[in-house]
Amino acid sequence: MRRLLIVDDLPIIVDGLLELFQGTEHLDLEVLKAYSGDEALQVMRQTPADIVISDIKMPGLEGIELLQVIQADWPACKVIFLTGYNDFQYIRSAMAYGGFDYILKVESDEKIIASVERAVAKLDEEGGQLQMLERANERMRQALPLLQKEYSWELLQGKQETREQLARRLEELAIPLQAERRVLLLLGRVDTWKESFTPLDKTLLLYGVQNIAEEYAGSGLQCHSCVYDGSRIVWMLQPKDSGADEEAAWKKGYAHISAMLEKIQQTCMRLLRVSVSFALGSEPTDWAAISERFHMLKYCFIYGSGLSPAVIVSDSDLINLQESGAEASDYCYHTRLQLLQQCLENYHREEFNKLYLHVTGIWTPDNHAFGRKMELYHSMASIFLSCLDLHKAFRQAVHEKFEIALLYHKNDDVPWPEIKQYFWSMADCFFACQAAEGGQVPTDLVKKVHRFIEEHLAQDISLIAIADHVGLNPSYFSRLYKQLTGTGLSDYINEYRNLKAKEWLLNSPMKVNEIAAALGYNSALAFIRFFKKQNQSTPQEYRLQRQAGEVKKSI
Repeated sequence: MRRLLIVDDLPIIVDGLLELFQGTEHLDLEVLKAYSGDEALQVMRQTPADIVISDIKMPGLEGIELLQVIQADWPACKVIFLTGYNDFQYIRSAMAYGGFDYILKVESDEKIIASVERAVAKLDEEGGQLQMLERANERMRQALPLLQKEYSWELLQGKQETREQLARRLEELAIPLQAERRVLLLLGRVDTWKESFTPLDKTLLLYGVQNIAEEYAGSGLQCHSCVYDGSRIVWMLQPKDSGADEEAAWKKGYAHISAMLEKIQQTCMRLLRVSVSFALGSEPTDWAAISERFHMLKYCFIYGSGLSPAVIVSDSDLINLQESGAEASDYCYHTRLQLLQQCLENYHREEFNKLYLHVTGIWTPDNHAFGRKMELYHSMASIFLSCLDLHKAFRQAVHEKFEIALLYHKNDDVPWPEIKQYFWSMADCFFACQAAEGGQVPTDLVKKVHRFIEEHLAQDISLIAIADHVGLNPSYFSRLYKQLTGTGLSDYINEYRNLKAKEWLLNSPMKVNEIAAALGYNSALAFIRFFKKQNQSTPQEYRLQRQAGEVKKSI
């Protein structure tokens, strides 16, 4: 039922309309009346109406003034003006201020009723739209935490945004951080779970840790957090102080969170009965670099004291390690050996040669680093012994052409340069056997394809482009390549990109986004997803894990 209020200073008009609408049953109206604008407001404050039919010219509060009050206090109410003045200025003013309709007092009952019918229909339409909007807003409120987490995770995985894009998204998702300020990262880890904990138990406990941390940190810092990897939390922090002295604000904010971490640990143990560890960034970072900082902090939990429970660690040690030049040193040769084996298995001959020369550079005639030389010798022997087990043709060729005993024991009379040539020749034999197993391989064609891929790696390499380069029908070329090499073209391209990515991660200072561009990816995020699918770790994790592993081994 809708509520209709009739307002006029002439009782005969009010009573006539009252009688008219009380007899109009199909509209299902509750009809109220008032004899002045002031009285109409009193009625509205007690019993708000959905529709008001009001005279324009009345003593005291006139119709247009009444409309303005109604628009301010009851904006959904529809006001229909009833006037005896066929005056354009009155009508224009009424509609300009938001009047729904106007009718003359001399109009027929049917036109008056029709105007009210239109008002009812409009209310029904707006009510339906309002309900849809409310439902949409409710769904948005329910989905907001997930949307916030997804966007935060994209940023932490390397998504690059302009400051304007970032500011807009932070506002849209109600993330209480500022795009123009740096951000400090804090990672939390629940150290152990009881075996009896269900997934719901873990979710609730993580929620509890988030709330406790934000309760303590929130007095001095703006906080936004999300859960990752099932038992870990990342907080993005900014100082609440936004004065001119940004460095002073950061110094105060950093001191605040540093002092709160132990209290957060104690409160989590007392209230939730869980041990929590933290890894705090040693300094705030720009939004564009938070992915690298995030992955470095993640590594803090598996490096040094980060392996212990209830610790508070910083990434300062890892930063010092990088700045000392450890990143560029030859600590990662074990990982390079793994890449060498992949080159053999996937017929990446040129890449094998480059890596082989780099790794075997220590095989010099002098007696320096004898232990490392022997370690590399046994590693290379292990690689080729594995190839012997897997490839019958290669095994036969090795027994015919090579001194097999040298694979099992390094004779002191054999100098290191000969050892280097021994394994290199064995690799040539392996590649030749691989080619022979595919039949009469037109090596020029395969080399031409592989060279094209290498030269156009930074572009979106397509089957059509490669087929056009070698002058073959794409469909036929795809089948021919698979027949000749034993692997699909897309698999080869993925393997080669993965190989180059690992090489650059280990041997160059290139950033993740630079490697992504060099490999033909439009975004760092797409490259990170590809790399993680291939290697079960992100590029930054791969780089840090290998480097830290070699640092530990060298120590």
